[in-house]
Amino acid sequence: MAVHFHYSTPFNEARERIEQHLYDSILKIEQDYDRAIEAVDRFAKAIDRLADTLEQMYQNPGPNDTVGEKSFPIRDGQFRVFYKVGVRPNNDFDISFIDIDHNKQSNSDRYPTQSMITFDDED
Repeated sequence: MAVHFHYSTPFNEARERIEQHLYDSILKIEQDYDRAIEAVDRFAKAIDRLADTLEQMYQNPGPNDTVGEKSFPIRDGQFRVFYKVGVRPNNDFDISFIDIDHNKQSNSDRYPTQSMITFDDED
């Protein structure tokens, strides 16, 4: 079984915004181009590692693997990648990365009825 990856336009746009933010933030704080590029490179490698992980996970698919949207945290849980899994007639898998965002933003945007207690909340 082979796994085929697809990247949606919203995923690519979000990825570009995050990479630009990482680059600009590091450059502004540290004024070091090499460190700014390194931050973007670490983010890209985290996505590559996720693709490798998902490819291994779906070599032996479970019955619910193609049901609904799934997500996976990257960069120590700072970001969350959303994806869907499909099966081709030849039993190959398609994994479509559909979105990526900051994990804290994910929780408030995607699950607005759930509140998360943080240390910033007032009593």
